[in-house]
Amino acid sequence: MATDDEPLVDTTVKLEDSSSILDKVGNSGGEELSSHLLNIEANRLSIAQSQQELQSLQEITDQVQLLEHQLDAAHRALFQMNGKALFADEVGLGKTIEVGMVLKEMVFREAHDTFLILTPAQLATQWQSEMDEKFGLDFACNYDDDFEGFDLANKIVASIDTAKQDSYAKEIHQRSWDALIIDEAHYLRNQDTNRYEFVDDIEYRYAFFATATPIQNDVTDIYNIINLIRPGLFGTKTEFERRYLPNGDSGGVQGASDLNRQLQSVMIRHKRGDTEIDFTDRDVKTRSFEPSHKERSLYDAVTDYVKTHYSKRAGQHLVMLMLQKEVVSSPWAVLSTVEKWLDGDGRNVTGRERNKLLSIAKQARQIEQTTKQEKLLEIIRSVNRRMDTGRTIVFTQFRATQSAIVDALHAGAGGDDVPVHSVSGSLSSGQKDEQIQHFKKRGGVLVTTDSISEGRNIQFCNVIINYDLPWNPMSVEQRIGRIDRIGQDRDVYVYNLALEGTIEDYVLEKLYGKIDVFHQTVGGLKEILSEREQSSGQFEQEVLQQLIDAGSEQELENNFEDMAVDLKEDEQTAKKAQQFNEQVFDGFETGNNKA
Repeated sequence: MATDDEPLVDTTVKLEDSSSILDKVGNSGGEELSSHLLNIEANRLSIAQSQQELQSLQEITDQVQLLEHQLDAAHRALFQMNGKALFADEVGLGKTIEVGMVLKEMVFREAHDTFLILTPAQLATQWQSEMDEKFGLDFACNYDDDFEGFDLANKIVASIDTAKQDSYAKEIHQRSWDALIIDEAHYLRNQDTNRYEFVDDIEYRYAFFATATPIQNDVTDIYNIINLIRPGLFGTKTEFERRYLPNGDSGGVQGASDLNRQLQSVMIRHKRGDTEIDFTDRDVKTRSFEPSHKERSLYDAVTDYVKTHYSKRAGQHLVMLMLQKEVVSSPWAVLSTVEKWLDGDGRNVTGRERNKLLSIAKQARQIEQTTKQEKLLEIIRSVNRRMDTGRTIVFTQFRATQSAIVDALHAGAGGDDVPVHSVSGSLSSGQKDEQIQHFKKRGGVLVTTDSISEGRNIQFCNVIINYDLPWNPMSVEQRIGRIDRIGQDRDVYVYNLALEGTIEDYVLEKLYGKIDVFHQTVGGLKEILSEREQSSGQFEQEVLQQLIDAGSEQELENNFEDMAVDLKEDEQTAKKAQQFNEQVFDGFETGNNKA
């Protein structure tokens, strides 16, 4: 729980006492004494003002494009809210940047340095990357290969659901943290959950929570969240409900003006309309192609194998999930996995299963060029013709597919005239940065795995080709978010490639189309998927299950239709939560303006 208030930043200035002043001026007249006192006061005020400025900005301006509302948020959290703040900006305004500025300032002033950042699982490594690349803050992460626990490092970012496990929770609760940071804080809206109890038992001095939707069900959500940041601000829960919950079942809030006044001391909220950010448009083009006879035969063989050997025991569903995704990416991705299994690496295969895999490998080897490769080259030639320094990012999930794309580009996209750059998870962070800088200077094509889909900003490019598609919409948005973000000054073009009649085609048409994935913000997708997406792989497993359960093509189509209906219901729920937030906070002071 949060400890008692104490100054986050010491802005006091020592004054000379009167006897010291009199000694300096001696027997001179009162006029000289008065003048000297005024000089001291002016100097004191100047120093005090400088103490309440963000002193670390010089160190981060080369890495971060700082916006006025972000500076406002960081300053208010530090100097007006004394380090206990809820960052509730609307989606896409950079709450991570605001929190990072606060932490950087605390470290710069050498006042505090034990920070614990808790996030949803899929966002932990993104936070780690942003704190390092933008603010020079080195955080350990529970997903690091060498992570040894929560009792060794002073700066840690972790999945909240991993951190609350008994062994880790004990380590966390034994420490006293300078600052606790919670992303997606609306997950703490219910006091009766293990997650809330875990956070409430953490000892921390300052708190920085972030969410675009602090209220999702009713106004008591905000009480539960604020009570972790600044306990006692609203009194007891009974007192809060008596003041702000309307009588009956009408919903909404009573005493909104008083609630807003109270929130001013702890919540920072900017709306998109309060900023001068001019977000550019997205132009999304989905291209579905009829696969060749050999490609169709390989797809059917792999799908039959997956459906036959699918099992939820011992992680077998994850193995089959990967193979089904590989077959719509490229025959070389399938071949890479199948050959490993045949060699006894990662899967023990005998008898009929081995014969089936041998047949799949033979079919994969017979495909020399794919339909996607041909269409990819056409798109890239078109981009290069229309742009002076054509830059295109091609995303794939698999290294074998990436190598084949690079070879095809060297052979068929204009030869040496089109520079080809490549990034994958095997490169160090510095090597990735070097490749991206070459791409920025020379143009051409950057062929990358999802190793750069989070944590790197590439606004100098405005064209993305999804050669194969993650089935999780959040993963797709993370890709597009590398170029479609604050600082992009051109329209963004997104091309999606898919083979007709495959599971990839169903995902695009039935799921992505229903919730308009490519025009949702990343925050919007988080809200839609929040209840069903508890881990990064859960949604993709649900997609594969539709394929496994279908006995015919018509049944498969029906399964995806049902899933799409569920997603639309999730979207409507998310929109209602957003509308309720807007109603509750109507009239809330945002930045320097009042609505």
